[in-house]
Amino acid sequence: MSDVLMTLGNVRFSVSEGAYRTLNRTLEMAVAKVARANRAVARQVLGEDETIEIAGVCYPLHRHGADRIERFRELARGYKPLMLTDGLGFVWGRYLIERVEERGSEFTREGQAQKQEFTLTLGAFGEDGQ
Repeated sequence: MSDVLMTLGNVRFSVSEGAYRTLNRTLEMAVAKVARANRAVARQVLGEDETIEIAGVCYPLHRHGADRIERFRELARGYKPLMLTDGLGFVWGRYLIERVEERGSEFTREGQAQKQEFTLTLGAFGEDGQ
């Protein structure tokens, strides 16, 4: 049985390679308010915006590579949507990395963080024709 929780492009989130701790999924509807004379405001749905926030912890001096969070930055700078799938085989679709956040703590004498917390913000890549 695989221990992969999710993959984003070629990055695996797994128990052995660095699992995430939380996953938040938000769907926001883009709605325009249209003022009308002597009537209630009308609303028009323009589309939807889905975001996923993945937060986790890496321990670069132990199980996880020291470059894991830098790999997230490289993928974000590629400006390309990445396929997101989960360990059950569900295909979530293509997502862009919109934000990479890192928080280091428990530093060695040389200044290397022994604990790196990260948060990735992913935005659903709206395909044409949807």
